Amino acid sequence: MSNLKRFCFSVCTNWNKLVFILLAFLLSSCTNTSESPTIMNGELDISKWNFKKFPELNIQGEGLFYWKQWPLDSLGNYNESLLQKPEELKWSSPLWGTQGFPRQGYGTFRLLIKKRKGEIPLVLNIGRLLGATDIWINGEKKGSFGQISKDREEEKPFGPQIHIDLPNSEKLDLVFVVSSHNSRLGGGPALQNVIQTKKLNSKNQKANPLIEGLITFLIIIFGMFQIYWYFSFNRELHFLYFGLFCLIGVSRQLFVGETLIYSFFPDISFEIVQRMRYVGYFGGLSLIILYYNSLYPNYIKKSIVKIICLIPVLGVLYVLVVPIFYGTFIAPFFQIYGLLSISLGTYIITKAIKDKKPYAKWVLIILIIQVSVFANDILTAMLIIHTKFVINYSFLCYIIFHVYLNHRFQAEKQKLLNELYSNISTLKSDIDYKIEEIENLKKDTFQQIKSKERMVDNLKKVAAADEKVSIQSLIADLKSELLEDNQLVNIKNDIEGINKDFVQRIKKIHPNLTKTDLEICMYIRLSLERKEIARLRYTTVAAVKKSRYRLRKKLELEVEDDLEKYLKSI
Repeated sequence: MSNLKRFCFSVCTNWNKLVFILLAFLLSSCTNTSESPTIMNGELDISKWNFKKFPELNIQGEGLFYWKQWPLDSLGNYNESLLQKPEELKWSSPLWGTQGFPRQGYGTFRLLIKKRKGEIPLVLNIGRLLGATDIWINGEKKGSFGQISKDREEEKPFGPQIHIDLPNSEKLDLVFVVSSHNSRLGGGPALQNVIQTKKLNSKNQKANPLIEGLITFLIIIFGMFQIYWYFSFNRELHFLYFGLFCLIGVSRQLFVGETLIYSFFPDISFEIVQRMRYVGYFGGLSLIILYYNSLYPNYIKKSIVKIICLIPVLGVLYVLVVPIFYGTFIAPFFQIYGLLSISLGTYIITKAIKDKKPYAKWVLIILIIQVSVFANDILTAMLIIHTKFVINYSFLCYIIFHVYLNHRFQAEKQKLLNELYSNISTLKSDIDYKIEEIENLKKDTFQQIKSKERMVDNLKKVAAADEKVSIQSLIADLKSELLEDNQLVNIKNDIEGINKDFVQRIKKIHPNLTKTDLEICMYIRLSLERKEIARLRYTTVAAVKKSRYRLRKKLELEVEDDLEKYLKSI
């Protein structure tokens, strides 16, 4: 734990370096294609690319595209002569809706590949395809992914990654017949498309589900743990909000990464996957703002919090109700809502730092991580950058940081509660002592009042010339009372002296006993009757009886236990 504390302290004191590292990491994770072969006039020459040294090649350049041209005859066979007027679309993500063509429709992508004969086995990897496609290589059909159709009602989009083994030929004519009616971006290969060695492809296909599964499992565990803390620690809302954020956030990751979700549910429809991406996005952003607001409350108005909660509800309802094609048009609003959420979170944390709230600087650093993850997610969705692992790993790091932070928050609160409890216990002891002093003063005052009343009565008799009372008798009574008080004081002092060791022993066994309790214990131990104890304490027999009852409870004695015998045994 000490090493973790030192690491976290280093992070806090070097947050600007952390930002630089994160940005460098984000940029380095983007594919560097400056020296890679590119598509020229529809042809990609990879004959000089060293796949042994660089086992993965990103496809980029200007590929051929035939809008509204269907190279399949009535029997579904490929007929090259049906492709007449090619256009050019920019790879690596040649979505026709982003390059000037109508969003809904169909078309044919064509890519000519020149490679070395006898090259090590290669695989074409399409990370995500919008729509459905049939793939042909050198006139031979390599697979149907989804169900292509010119009619929107008959089309069945395909969601999982596509892996096509490339034949061992020097020239390859790749044809993708694509139909898409469900995305504002049109159709075609989305994200980054690569040619990689079969060995690397097999390794990734085995490793990616395991990695994504492990990350998913850890985030779910952290989320459930936070919810458990919510029910265990006085319903602290920041635990609940962060726990729900973890669970909804991991659903977003599942439906964006797709690898794990399609491993368990290979027949899940693209429509469900697309809708769940939006639900996870809206829910995650709203919950993280509620989390920050509960962590550092009273910095934003309740009305704004309500609006933050209302927006995702409306967004989710919209996505669930409208056809998926129109649902995709809400994506730009996602980005606006995301920026709003990040701005509010930054505002809350900035105010908390200004007010020197605990761990506020830590939260700011963690928010920078969240922003980098969010920016990567948005830029990847917009096809500006193409990263592979920043989202999942950074999200997990973000979760771990906040779980640890919440633990520290709870530890600090528990420390404060313990201090408060200790202070309350001390105050209670002080109050008990003061009450005891007040009771003693009341007793003394009561005795003095009685004595004064007797003197007043006698003086009245003297004034009335009562022969039975004289000044001499009054003086004698006063002397007698003084003598009796002195005797009682001496007796009490003697009793305290005799029982000094006993008092020390019983205080060790029962530290909760008050001064009055100890005095009663000494009298009972000496076998004094209740009347004698009442006289020594200037109180009534009934009060002594009540004191004995309270004393038995404090000593935790049973009904059959003898109080005097127990005290003498100490």
